[in-house]
Amino acid sequence: MSDDTGILLFLAAGALVLVLIVVFGVLSSRKKNKATTRTWSVRTGWIGEQPFLESSDLAPDDKRQEELFRQTYPIGGTVTVAITDDQGERAEHEVHVSRIGRSLRAGFPQAKIGLSAYFREWEGSEFPAVFPVKGSDKIVEIALDADGVTARDAAGTTVFTSPWSTLLFSNGPDIVLAGGTGKTVRVEYKDGDALEELLIKYGTLKQMHF
Repeated sequence: MSDDTGILLFLAAGALVLVLIVVFGVLSSRKKNKATTRTWSVRTGWIGEQPFLESSDLAPDDKRQEELFRQTYPIGGTVTVAITDDQGERAEHEVHVSRIGRSLRAGFPQAKIGLSAYFREWEGSEFPAVFPVKGSDKIVEIALDADGVTARDAAGTTVFTSPWSTLLFSNGPDIVLAGGTGKTVRVEYKDGDALEELLIKYGTLKQMHF
């Protein structure tokens, strides 16, 4: 076998491998997009005494699994959740889905997405709320109400404000807020803090960390 023939065979084999990779990738993507089986599980989370359902981690580009979540918990649909009353008695209650939230999970380079289903019975019940924080632009307080989010410094001056309709957040190692005035601010928070949960519930996720 000549050197030229060997080189041609090597190149042909390489090209075949690339073709197979593309073919298997396309088939895998099609299978993923047509999936009917859920790859996620749900658990009950809490904002104070308010229950909500949150999914296990999902790949950010797994649109089909997100679609299955939204089909499972459609807006206006009913869900049965167990709630403990003031007397400590635990009973099942039928509640109604009011919105679906998206949140950032894990960290670079394997970021994941979480999905949450919230219920009409607690819609807006959290407001008004004020959270002490440490943040950029000397922010020391974030206030939430039915209209949106306001961040203030120690002098009470508004540093950032946005209605919920335009609020963008990213809940990575810290919380990044954008939207409204076009300004972007960052605040520290503890994982699982009610501030984070309310931003997930009423805001819109935009990946701004990595």
